[in-house]
Amino acid sequence: MNIKSQLQSFALKNGFIVNKAVAPNEIKDFILRFNSKYESIDLVRIGGDGDGGYLLPDNFKSVEYCFSPGVDYTANFEGQLSKDYGIKSFMADASVSKPPLIDDNLIFISKFLGSKNDSQFISLSDWIEDSIADDMDNKILQMDIEGGEYDVLISESAKTLAQFSSMVIEFHGLQNLFDRYFLQMVSTIFEKIYQNFSICHVHPNNCSPVASLNGIDVPRTIEVSFIRNDLIEKFKSDLPVSLPHSLDQKNVENKPDVSMPEPWWKKDLL
Repeated sequence: MNIKSQLQSFALKNGFIVNKAVAPNEIKDFILRFNSKYESIDLVRIGGDGDGGYLLPDNFKSVEYCFSPGVDYTANFEGQLSKDYGIKSFMADASVSKPPLIDDNLIFISKFLGSKNDSQFISLSDWIEDSIADDMDNKILQMDIEGGEYDVLISESAKTLAQFSSMVIEFHGLQNLFDRYFLQMVSTIFEKIYQNFSICHVHPNNCSPVASLNGIDVPRTIEVSFIRNDLIEKFKSDLPVSLPHSLDQKNVENKPDVSMPEPWWKKDLL
C-alpha cells in the first residue's frame, strides 16, 4: 500500500473527507499559518552531515531523554546526544531487531509507534510512561516514521506533546495537501502542535521534487523543527529567518537539492 492509500485509509477511519479537491485559498491559508508560526531561533546541527542530521535549539544541557521512533541504518543523532550531552535515547522500530549503534544510553524496543498498543505497536504517551517515571519537560522528540507520524500526532494530546522542549518531525506525502481530506487532517495536527510550539526550522528532503498546482509549491517531504513557546525568548536570534540555513545539508547526496518555497517562511511575503 502506497503512502497516499495509507493516508486515505487513516483519514476515513478518523472521520475526514476523502477525495475532494482543495481550493487554492485553502492551501494558501495553511501555508500562511505555517509562515506566521515561524520564529528565528539560534540553531545547532545534531547528527552529522546528510540524512539523519537535524537543526534544533541548543537546549541540550536541560534535556535528559530523547524519544526517537524509526530506526535507520545509522544512529548518528542519538549517538551525538549520548556522547556530547549524556542524553538517553529511547528508540522504537519493529522492522529491525536492534539499533545500528551499541551504546548504554540507547534503549531499544522492537515496536512501531502508532495510535494503539498491541504486540506490534505502542502509543507515544504509553511509551513515555513505560520508559521514564516523570512527566517533566526534560525531553525531546525526533520522529521519522515514513508516514506513520499522522496516526501518532492525530491521536496524542497537546499535553503529551508539551512534555518535549523541542521536536523534529519528518512529514511525508505533503503533495497530498492538494486533497481536501489530507489538508484538513494535517491542519488539525499542526493546530494542535501550535498550541504549545512554534516552528524554528524547516528543511525539504531532496529525495523527491517539489509538487506544484495552480502556482502553489509544496515539498513532498519536509523536516520541521519545533521549539516550545516558553523557550523562544531564550533562543531567539537577532537575524531574520533565511533558508537554506548555513547548517543545512542535502539528505541524498547524488540528487539535486530542493529549496523551501518562500511563501512558507519568508516574512515579507505575508
